[in-house]
Amino acid sequence: MAKTLYMAPNAPRPANGGKAAPTNNGKAAPTTGGTKATAGHRPVPGHHGRPVAHPHPSHSHRPLGLITALVLSLTAAGAALWAWQGGTSGTDPGTQLLAEMEAAAQGRTVPTHAFGGSLTVVQGNGPMNVVAEGVPSRACVQVGWRLAKQGTIIVNGTLPQRLSAAKLSDLCSGDDATLTWIPDQ
Repeated sequence: MAKTLYMAPNAPRPANGGKAAPTNNGKAAPTTGGTKATAGHRPVPGHHGRPVAHPHPSHSHRPLGLITALVLSLTAAGAALWAWQGGTSGTDPGTQLLAEMEAAAQGRTVPTHAFGGSLTVVQGNGPMNVVAEGVPSRACVQVGWRLAKQGTIIVNGTLPQRLSAAKLSDLCSGDDATLTWIPDQ
């Protein structure tokens, strides 16, 4: 059995470079270019017979686990908030307001529209008016433009002579517009 001698890295070396000549039943063991082989182990090139330092396993997986836990917690909190608010119907509030105003013209009214303002139907001696109050400017332009193709619109009490996107945008300025739609008969 071959014996390998190890020396401290900063210890003085003997004249033969710190390599002890192991014997194999009285015979000199062949050298392997600065590497030592022991029973059951392969030589490690470049280490000159010194023990190989195996680095301590990294703990880099700990921050990854923490980040994963944080992401899962935030996802769960977002899902809970979404469920608490009743989820979403998958429609844009402007599109929902349009549908609510069209339904109101057919007699199916709701007391408040998608943006929280009042939605009423006024029927007098003349044509029916569907009135949405508290409409944000962007939705006012979007819904007003689409309803203008199906009737007459009045924005904040003003009936535009010629309707254009610029005129509608000007009339809908502010986040509390009143949109009145008079559907075609």
